[in-house]
Amino acid sequence: MSGVGDRAVEVWRGMTRVDLRHFDLRTSLLGAGLVVTPLVVGFLLGLAQPAVLVTIGALNLLLLAEPFPEKTAAKVVATGVLTNASAFAAGTAIATLPVLYELPLVGAGVFVALALARGVEWENAGLIAAVMLAFAVGVPPTTAPGLFLRPAAVLLGGIWALSALFALSVLGSSLSLVRVGSHRAPTAAPSASGAAVTVHAGVVAATATLGLLLGHELGLPRDYWIVLTVLVALRLDLAATLSFSSRRIVGTIVGAAAAFFVTTLTSDPWILLPVLVATTTLVFASRGVNYVVNAIGITLTVIVLLNLVYSGGPSLALARVIDTVIGGSLALVVSFGLSQWLAHRPRLASDPD
Repeated sequence: MSGVGDRAVEVWRGMTRVDLRHFDLRTSLLGAGLVVTPLVVGFLLGLAQPAVLVTIGALNLLLLAEPFPEKTAAKVVATGVLTNASAFAAGTAIATLPVLYELPLVGAGVFVALALARGVEWENAGLIAAVMLAFAVGVPPTTAPGLFLRPAAVLLGGIWALSALFALSVLGSSLSLVRVGSHRAPTAAPSASGAAVTVHAGVVAATATLGLLLGHELGLPRDYWIVLTVLVALRLDLAATLSFSSRRIVGTIVGAAAAFFVTTLTSDPWILLPVLVATTTLVFASRGVNYVVNAIGITLTVIVLLNLVYSGGPSLALARVIDTVIGGSLALVVSFGLSQWLAHRPRLASDPD
């Protein structure tokens, strides 16, 4: 029992741990402004749905500026413009296929995105590319032109964000988001060997595919959130998976409750847009500071953003909680089995490439 108690204490400490060295409100406000600007322009032009995708492209691109060393941030972020759009295009195409083909292709896409992301500076790039693929599969196009227009909108968002970062760099602004990436987040692990990366990618891909299958069988409306939770939570180490899963679930529940309240009160986009500025600011401000708060911000942002153009209303909040619990539980079960297997393969994580 003492081991269980010690692990519970460690999980609690992880949830409540705060590192204010990464807190930068001015930079976070700038990031939120860059993300929401395409959305405001889109609503003014009557192009709400494409604007949401541009916003998603910009948000994920800007998140690549963290938490990497400054010397590699520009390279990673620039590459992310293409990898994010390509992953979204692949997911959009996969979404048009029958489930029999969709499931293995999602697994293959997740594996490729994670397996190719070698080295600490590329880990987050691979993760976000996998997230973009899963998101595109979960929100399929409603028309044939969407196969091309949706990825183009994501690409435009990435170009917009990259251009803004470049302009800030040229101007020498102290608000440059790339500057935030000069320190790694305290939870980041050392770079693993090629064998460990491949095994992790394979396990995550298989678990994500299983989660998507469960979502289909249960008839869940936003089953891709199961995949997103698996992507974020599943680690080679059981303790790390428990820590990430618990924080992700708690943050999602709190964020979904807040989103349910907000979206119940109003569906007016001109009220929800300022809310998005606040939630996106929270996403940037909490990166590397506290993961629970970051999960709250991400959940609020995604649900409010989707409510601007997709049907579902407050029910999206409940769907996200259910999917997150399923994904987190899957991650824990698989991680436990994996940890037992790795116990008999101690050289895997330390073997040279």
